[in-house]
Amino acid sequence: MSRNNQDRLGPQVQIDNSPPQETNNQLQFVVPTEFVELPSAGLLYPEGHPLNGQSEIEIKYMTAKEEDILTDKVLLKKGIAIDRMMANIIVDKKIKPHMILSGDRTAIMIAARKSAYGPEYDTKVACPSCFSQGRHTFNLENTKLKFNSGEGAAHINEEKHIVVTAPRSKAKLELKLLTGADERNIIETQNNNKRLKLPESNLITQLRTIIVSVNGNRDRHYVGSFIDVMPAYDSKYIREIYKKNTPTAELKEEYVCGECGASTEVDVPFTTDFFWPK
Repeated sequence: MSRNNQDRLGPQVQIDNSPPQETNNQLQFVVPTEFVELPSAGLLYPEGHPLNGQSEIEIKYMTAKEEDILTDKVLLKKGIAIDRMMANIIVDKKIKPHMILSGDRTAIMIAARKSAYGPEYDTKVACPSCFSQGRHTFNLENTKLKFNSGEGAAHINEEKHIVVTAPRSKAKLELKLLTGADERNIIETQNNNKRLKLPESNLITQLRTIIVSVNGNRDRHYVGSFIDVMPAYDSKYIREIYKKNTPTAELKEEYVCGECGASTEVDVPFTTDFFWPK
């Protein structure tokens, strides 16, 4: 919800009846803020984390300064433009973008985009039936927050990790929810593999990131060895459980393909149009 109270909005003029001073008084403009509801409701952050138990986060409206950040070629090349923008708009400076859960980051980005450019998001969409490209305008106001803790025979432990038993191997696995830092590490690993012309291992990379222990053993070599021989049935099951227990900001809309006429519900794609609308 937006803060429109007088003490947050500018311009604010200080009325002073005292004799004129040598220093010049300046108008002070304060950027409006809003509170963004977090999909996790703050329930999946460990003790000591600034978002532990916090169901909302306060962010400033985007300004021209943030637009400059999002178009900075150096920051874009390094892949840190979004994080730098988020760091600017988050009011509580103890909260760093890299420590925020992925689903909560999505909610923040959607709110920031709405405040900057409005709820309409026009972008390209690939038809799931014929794979042709078309355009669709999403309404960001239709975003829904989803969080089903303990879904699908899993439970959340004291460390806020998902604990589940793999059906085929019977191994007890502990899964961590991805943060901004984890997402960045996954992307860097994938880019390094491409640069070194190594075989793609996107699934392995993701599993190595989210699985933090196997039968209570947290040794990374041990965990990696298990992942290398884990039955595909277990892998699929773990990914499904992980998705069900991951808080997220979800936006699905009906898309009618202009080529084949198929009507399909599609997820909103986060393309370059999202923060760089034409």
